[in-house]
Amino acid sequence: MKFYQEITLIDQAEISPYFIWSKLYAQLHLALAEQKDTNEKVNIGVSFPKYIFEPKTEERKVKIHLGDKLRIFAQSEADLEKLNIRKWLDRLTDYLHITSIREVPSEIKEYSIYKRKQVKTNAQRLARHRVKRGDIGFDEALARYSHVVTTTDLPYIQMKSLTSDKSFKLFIEKKPATKSETQVFSTYGLSSVSSVPEF
Repeated sequence: MKFYQEITLIDQAEISPYFIWSKLYAQLHLALAEQKDTNEKVNIGVSFPKYIFEPKTEERKVKIHLGDKLRIFAQSEADLEKLNIRKWLDRLTDYLHITSIREVPSEIKEYSIYKRKQVKTNAQRLARHRVKRGDIGFDEALARYSHVVTTTDLPYIQMKSLTSDKSFKLFIEKKPATKSETQVFSTYGLSSVSSVPEF
């Protein structure tokens, strides 16, 4: 990734940063969806430079935070110009500061993968989905899935599905990585295989 734009949330006394993240990310998702290929993938990734996730221990509570910055990365300046993120975030200009397109510093030493962590939160939903296959009944499916219900303390952005209008949490997990050759991301700018520079 050679070029980036940085978006900073402007501190607001009356509006929660979580609300701004939600609005920002909904618009970013729409913008990236416009750029997707036939495999529903894009060549633009994101990072959260102030991301914090320190799991709970006996000595301390969990520490989680997305921070107040988002970086959008692409291989070429043209890709970011085509994305035209300013147009998509036009209604949020009072709440965000967006930089011009810049070159990624040449002496990058660290890379990270930011990926979506999907959490199975509802055993009944999983059981209903399994019943649709037609091979087992609801009670048996519910018994199978009652033990796989998990939760996570990872940072998240509250999103709303465009198709069903239901709210969901977009959990984001950060992993240290090496520089990746492939640059394939979802329409959330996240990937389980492609890394982005950290600086």
